[in-house]
Amino acid sequence: MKQLFFPILMAALLVINQGCNKQLDLYPADKLPTADALKTIQGVNAAVNGMYEGLKVTEYYGRNYLVIPEIAADNVYLSFNNSNRFLSSWRLSWVVADGDVTGVWNRVYAVILRANNIINSVPLLEDGTTEEKNSALGQALFVRALGHFDLLRVFSTPYAVGGGGTLGVPLITKFEVGSPKRNTVDEVYKQIIADLTTAKDLLPKSRNTPYSASSYAATALLARVHLYKGEDAAAITAATEVINAGYSIAPANTLANFYNTPGTTEDIFTIRILSNETLGSDNLGRIYLKPGYGDVRVSPDLKNVLEANDARNVFVSEFSGSPAEFQNNKFTGQDGISGLYSIKVLRISELYLIRAEAYAKTGSYALALADVNEIRAHRNLPALENVPDANVLTAVLKEKRVEFMFEGHRYFDLLRNKLSIVRTTCNNPAQLNTPRCTIEASSPTAIFPIPQREIDVNLNIEQNPGYKK
Repeated sequence: MKQLFFPILMAALLVINQGCNKQLDLYPADKLPTADALKTIQGVNAAVNGMYEGLKVTEYYGRNYLVIPEIAADNVYLSFNNSNRFLSSWRLSWVVADGDVTGVWNRVYAVILRANNIINSVPLLEDGTTEEKNSALGQALFVRALGHFDLLRVFSTPYAVGGGGTLGVPLITKFEVGSPKRNTVDEVYKQIIADLTTAKDLLPKSRNTPYSASSYAATALLARVHLYKGEDAAAITAATEVINAGYSIAPANTLANFYNTPGTTEDIFTIRILSNETLGSDNLGRIYLKPGYGDVRVSPDLKNVLEANDARNVFVSEFSGSPAEFQNNKFTGQDGISGLYSIKVLRISELYLIRAEAYAKTGSYALALADVNEIRAHRNLPALENVPDANVLTAVLKEKRVEFMFEGHRYFDLLRNKLSIVRTTCNNPAQLNTPRCTIEASSPTAIFPIPQREIDVNLNIEQNPGYKK
């Protein structure tokens, strides 16, 4: 596959500007020094570290990729008193020149570029053991799959809505300047699954390394991908493998500091952010809290879903300075630094709920409830009993909504299940006004537009329906 001209140029610039090796500055933006920097296993391992660094930026997992899906759904709202951040995401009024949209596109493709350089260099290495080479290759395949999957979720119609035949994103597997067309959603999914399947076999089965991809991390991401694609039996198989690996659900009495504690026994893959890597005012928690921007408040919709004895109530409290509103307390600060958060991308609770959803969709209702109740038992809640079969999937999605509130899942969970987003407390005086209080899953503008900059330099790439060129 050929690479997009604009993303590859921007990605090259990002790699050069952010890379750990200052020697990269000697090379032009459109030619990465792969032959020199990635000739040895030491160079490859440095590149692996640089690849993970790319996940931490504000436009990706550092903040925006977690905030945008939350603010576009029904868990939170944008305060009337705001700092002009995420206005288009709250209003679902993205335009082709939207800075947040362009930022996601460029930064994710920059990470994919880093992964591709590793993947294509490992077979040419002049040194290194087989174990070292497999580790580097497996980690890069995992990250490339994660990047393509994350792009697919925001720029393409969900598989369940379009059946896989709609336009996905350009599938990029090597550095090559060109003007490719968008692959179909199904084609991108096939590459994601192939990458993760290979990574799973290359990487060690270890629960002790959550800050780098492991075989279990690849399998966990496979479970999520299969669920999004509607392959429920495969999702059950992958989720079960990880559940049986020995990870443990965080107990209720640890929740208050769970998100300020990286590397717990629940963590499968966590993007570790050190205290000296703080983004300052752009740390994730500061968009929710004062001191900080405090722009994003917890919706009464979500507050009303929380059960009285739920241990997760610790994450929602009266908003500082505005007691009629509610604030998100998940990301108060790691290492004593306000809003700092090491992103728990994959954790074992999700695997139980992936399997529960897949069981519900295949008619195994008792098994679905058993997995939901495993989560509830660790949240000080009684088991769900005598739930009618027709209501089991709703119960699963409700449990996932609460367990993963503010973690960037809700929007995608609704869209891929063909469920409308309904903001029942829309446009009250505390909120910034929005014309879209209900968003249908089939709406063409429920997904991002392709950035205008990409359209301008690549005549072969098509815009998403509903957006003007």
